[in-house]
Amino acid sequence: MPLNFKPKLDKTVELLLYLAGRLPGADKYQAVKFLYLADREHLARFGRPITYDNYYALWYGPVASKALDLIEGDKWVLREASIDRLPLKTTVGKAPNGKNTIFLSDPEREVNLNLLSKSDIRVFDEIVEKYKDYSFKQLMDLTHEHEAYKEAWAKRRDGGERAPMYYEEMIEDKAKREALIDNLEPVAAHM
Repeated sequence: MPLNFKPKLDKTVELLLYLAGRLPGADKYQAVKFLYLADREHLARFGRPITYDNYYALWYGPVASKALDLIEGDKWVLREASIDRLPLKTTVGKAPNGKNTIFLSDPEREVNLNLLSKSDIRVFDEIVEKYKDYSFKQLMDLTHEHEAYKEAWAKRRDGGERAPMYYEEMIEDKAKREALIDNLEPVAAHM
């Protein structure tokens, strides 16, 4: 049975704000990949994700769906997050591959560090530092190798454009995965 978490939009907003200050000019693709990599790493190390976002496998890799909706200004998700817009500047521009994307910059307030644990920040910093210079293709290739992505992509219906990803499949070590599922399954929906 999949681990079903409720996305923590307040934490997602703070991490996007943090990213805009730490790596001004990061684009939406980097943002959703960094969140995925950080959630995956934090889950493996500490037994819980950071954002608890809903992840989907798309042709270009895993996507933190609520985070992407926030970046793209989806009014329903913004309302769900109890905000009118992200507290940072978003600018539409051309990515290095020539396609339009959204860039994050200019935080409009300080990050509310009370919403993020020290391990949240440490893991997110490690991920941003490690992958900040990766191209779109490098991030895509990296995440396409993850078992959770491969499993989801293989199970998509009728060759669909996306498929849900599951947190338990983000843990590559099978023994650790089973122990995590046993511990989290009864409480995941309440986290």
